[in-house]
Amino acid sequence: MTTNVRLKVAYKTPQSLVGEYTRSMSRGGVTLETRRGLPLGTLFTFEMHVGGVPRPVEVLGEVVQVERMGDSRFRLTVRYDAGHERGGLDAVLQHIFAQEDATGLRRFPRLPLHVRALDDRPQSPGFVVRDISRGGVGLEVEAPALPRMVQIGAPFLLELEMREGPLMLHGEVVWTSTVPRQGSDAVTPGFGATFGRLRPEMLARLEALMALEALPPAPWQARVSFGLDAVSRMP
Repeated sequence: MTTNVRLKVAYKTPQSLVGEYTRSMSRGGVTLETRRGLPLGTLFTFEMHVGGVPRPVEVLGEVVQVERMGDSRFRLTVRYDAGHERGGLDAVLQHIFAQEDATGLRRFPRLPLHVRALDDRPQSPGFVVRDISRGGVGLEVEAPALPRMVQIGAPFLLELEMREGPLMLHGEVVWTSTVPRQGSDAVTPGFGATFGRLRPEMLARLEALMALEALPPAPWQARVSFGLDAVSRMP
């Protein structure tokens, strides 16, 4: 008999909920530590709640690995599935877009998105896509300082593998920043890029990603390029 487990998690804002949703889906699963083991095939339903949205976002999971730890605890590996119930997710996305539209500060509303990205250049640091919109993208740099190729005006290309084919978003770097981390003297360098005129198929894939309808296969993988390298790869 298959065991079913339901877990409820509350978030302070719709943005933090979607950020965790995309972070979890990008990894394809999660590792949990418990005091008792569960059989392989145990089904999980993660309920993600946030104030102002009456319906939870549900993520389905299945236990695919169980490891006994030395202190009488167990480590469970749970594989995620987005499921087919989108009512809660659509309501949260609508809430986010309505909030951003009400401020009038941005032309396009942003969606929290957590995807690790790499540049093929030797010694290049890692990057994390932190948010995306129909007009551009924001990234953090996993290094103490911005690399030299990240300069305002530099051509930029983000490539994300999708089931329908690669999503290739080209544009240029328009801002850079260095923000101190909370409670630390360390900083988190970041930058933003605007997109140029995208081809219809790329725009359609971007729209599907913004709606979290067409997601990349896990683990999500992205590539960034700058300067002449970006120009040579642009569609």
